Amino acid sequence: MIGHFVKRTGMLIVAVSLTAIPVPQTAIAAIIQTDTAIEITDRQHQIDRIDGLLAQQAVQRALVKMGVDPDDARARVQTLTAAELQILEQRMPELPAGSTGVVEVVGIVAIVLIVLELLNVTNLFTEF
Repeated sequence: MIGHFVKRTGMLIVAVSLTAIPVPQTAIAAIIQTDTAIEITDRQHQIDRIDGLLAQQAVQRALVKMGVDPDDARARVQTLTAAELQILEQRMPELPAGSTGVVEVVGIVAIVLIVLELLNVTNLFTEF
C-alpha cells in the first residue's frame, strides 16, 4: 500500500516537473545595417538630452504652470518621430547655455509645447 502511494507520488512529481519546465525558445537574430544602428543610438542620445532638460525643476514648474504634466511630456518625447526629434535638436542650441533662467525655461517650455501641440496632445494654440 505504501509502495503504491510512493509510486503514484513519484509519478505525479515527475509529471508536474516535466510540464513546469519551460520549453526552450529559439532566438530570432538578424544583422542590421550600420546606418540603422547609428540612427538608433543617435535617437536615444537625442531623447536623453531632451529628458535631461525636462528633468530640471524649473522646467517642470513651468510645465505644471501651463497645465502640462511633466511625466506626460517626458512620455511623449519617447514617441517623437525622427523628424520631430531633429527639430528639437536644431532649436536646443539656440537656447543660452549655463544656468537656466527665466528666458531659458520659457524657451524650453515653448519648444515642448509646440511639439505637444503638433502631436495633438494639447490644444493651447488652437484656442487663440
